[in-house]
Amino acid sequence: MTMGSSPLMRSSVTVVQALANELVCCTKTVYMSALTSLRSDMRWGGDLLRPDHDRLGKPAGTLAFVDVGVAGVTVPTTGIGSWPGTDFAEAVRQTFGLWDLPYLPELPARGPGADMIGRTLALLDGFAFERSPFGWQVADRPGRDQRRAAALLRDDLDVLAEVGDGYSGRLKISLAGPWTLMASVDLARGGRMLGDHGARRDMVAMVGRAIEEFAAALVGRVPGAVPQIQLDEPLLGAVAAGGIRTESGLHRYRSVTADELRSGLRDLVSVTESTTTPLAIHSCAAAPWSLLTEAGVGALALDAGVATSRVDLDAVANHVDHGGTLWLGILDTRPGIGLPTVDALVRRAESYLKPLELGRALLGRLALTPACGLASNPDPAGAAQRLRAAAPLVAERLAG
Repeated sequence: MTMGSSPLMRSSVTVVQALANELVCCTKTVYMSALTSLRSDMRWGGDLLRPDHDRLGKPAGTLAFVDVGVAGVTVPTTGIGSWPGTDFAEAVRQTFGLWDLPYLPELPARGPGADMIGRTLALLDGFAFERSPFGWQVADRPGRDQRRAAALLRDDLDVLAEVGDGYSGRLKISLAGPWTLMASVDLARGGRMLGDHGARRDMVAMVGRAIEEFAAALVGRVPGAVPQIQLDEPLLGAVAAGGIRTESGLHRYRSVTADELRSGLRDLVSVTESTTTPLAIHSCAAAPWSLLTEAGVGALALDAGVATSRVDLDAVANHVDHGGTLWLGILDTRPGIGLPTVDALVRRAESYLKPLELGRALLGRLALTPACGLASNPDPAGAAQRLRAAAPLVAERLAG
């Protein structure tokens, strides 16, 4: 049975449509107008400033994230997505105050629907989901947890509008990528969406629409924002390699072909090219990095402790050589790992970057990040501060 004949794609899902209307209503005109006025500054190296950002916790005039270096700003920092605790307003204030590229955080400690999977499912117009004892699954109508996820996202965007009032520059929003969703969500009849070709096709299309609507909602709330889209794809490598187990654990789903992955990725890249800044894809696990570059993904966000094979390093070097950006995750986020010293972070960056043999060519094509989200980190502010302290030292080593 394909998606076209299943309850999955039934139209007029009241609650999900209400969310979509809430996110999009009266924002797309503002969104396109804002992008038109800002695109002249969105060239590589564009000088996107935060004129009154001191009110939000950083000096006025601090440069926002840029893709290539400008004077004094060559290695910016940003977080990945998740943040500890349940105080969303405080988390947003910290992401604005601590990073060169601020973002809308996820606080999974708030419960089902607050993590990256739940937030993204809340954005998928036309799909209905519910939580079962085994996780998310397709449903005939939105379940309580999907409705809660929709309400949380509306509230989160309202908080972002208040904290980001007057902000101008790049602002990152993240969604779970379609292949991680396919490998995580069950069909109503059982089995992962990954096992249904129609479901895979529909999921890629729905995530593309969600990107457009999420970006429009962002600019509607923060008119000076230039959306930076990050797709989180921790399961993409396993999907490509045929590593996702069935429910019994005795079998694995077939690998998704490189051609299908490349086509889906290009569709998503096309969406971001027409509506936002170049697409970033993050994975703290193995991933087909060369395939992402072939598809036109703008930024590869990876864990420096994972993407270490010669094949991975060659793929990363080729990505930068062809104009892409590297978001290098050098701060270990595993539970129980203490905060590294600034010197240790610099050494970790150097040890990863040296084999790339790119030297100064990395300046303006490199950002430093945690390896993954900081939801389990007891001191996320300290992690951000140490990364920011390490960034100019890494830049000095590259320039030297």
